[in-house]
Amino acid sequence: MNKVQLDYEQFGCSKINKEVTITSIVMETSDPDATQHLSIKQPFDCDQKESCGVLVILGKKRQLNWEECTHPNLIEVSKIGSG
Repeated sequence: MNKVQLDYEQFGCSKINKEVTITSIVMETSDPDATQHLSIKQPFDCDQKESCGVLVILGKKRQLNWEECTHPNLIEVSKIGSG
């Protein structure tokens, strides 16, 4: 059975010199045959995305570009999620 939960991470953003909250969805899958649970964390929001350049507005379209984020673990996660 799959479980989904939200993770709220406080992070000191060096780009805007502020404490920000990054919200991620965490999906946990449990396989009855496996000895470990698999957990995938995918960021989907930041409360300061307008200030740092993560939010890109193209006409009516709003897109998050996590490669602009200074968080050391989000670039790898976003590449996994987009690939």
